Amino acid sequence: MDGETAKAIMWLGLALLFALAGIGVGYVLWRVGRLLRRTEKDLHRTVDEVVPIMAKAGVSMDRVNDQLGKVDIMMDSAVDMADALDSTVRAVSHAVTEPVRAVSSTFAGAAEAARSFRDRVADPDTGDDAPSADEDVDDRAPEPTGSPA
Repeated sequence: MDGETAKAIMWLGLALLFALAGIGVGYVLWRVGRLLRRTEKDLHRTVDEVVPIMAKAGVSMDRVNDQLGKVDIMMDSAVDMADALDSTVRAVSHAVTEPVRAVSSTFAGAAEAARSFRDRVADPDTGDDAPSADEDVDDRAPEPTGSPA
């Protein structure tokens, strides 16, 4: 073999290596293209299915917000009614309590006056200085004062 033949074989081997590398890279790129095409189809299918669901969810959320707005109005009304009821109960309680308190104190005063009158009528000898039934009576003799009589 001479040098020219070895050189030609080397160039032929190199060309064959580049051809096989080109075919291998072409095959890999073809597979990646198919993968990207399938991924694109799946992505379009997913978007086509998800977008209507998202739209329905948006409509549902709008309806929920409307209902929550109504509930908020009802709660405000309930709070206002509770405040009005509280004011009414306080007014009625005050209106009932004051007359009862006045009547009660009037009857207590009348009962005390009647008891006092009854005690005085029952024992005419006692004067205004007589102790009432609530006070203790001291049975001892009075202490002499410091000045002779």
